[in-house]
Amino acid sequence: MVIWPAALDSTKSRSQGRCLSKSQAVQTPRVDELEHAARRLSYDPEPSPHSALPSRWWEKTGYVLVKRGDKPRAKVLKDLAAEIQKARRLKQQSAGSS
Repeated sequence: MVIWPAALDSTKSRSQGRCLSKSQAVQTPRVDELEHAARRLSYDPEPSPHSALPSRWWEKTGYVLVKRGDKPRAKVLKDLAAEIQKARRLKQQSAGSS
């Protein structure tokens, strides 16, 4: 399953590729965040950092290829977004306590 950052991006519209509701999406996710989240969720990620979403060919955002097993696409996207939000909160907390 191919995961483009736009699928989880709260700043994008549905026509620009967002697949989750704005409340579940993440603001401007990066490929490295997607890869890290997929690794933590055991989705066996394979990043391709210099690729572009075909409908937005000028934005080289990259994508991550994951093995989702029998999980529905929507569940995988929600899990990845939640994991990215969790990682950002932890990073913010550790930066604030330093």
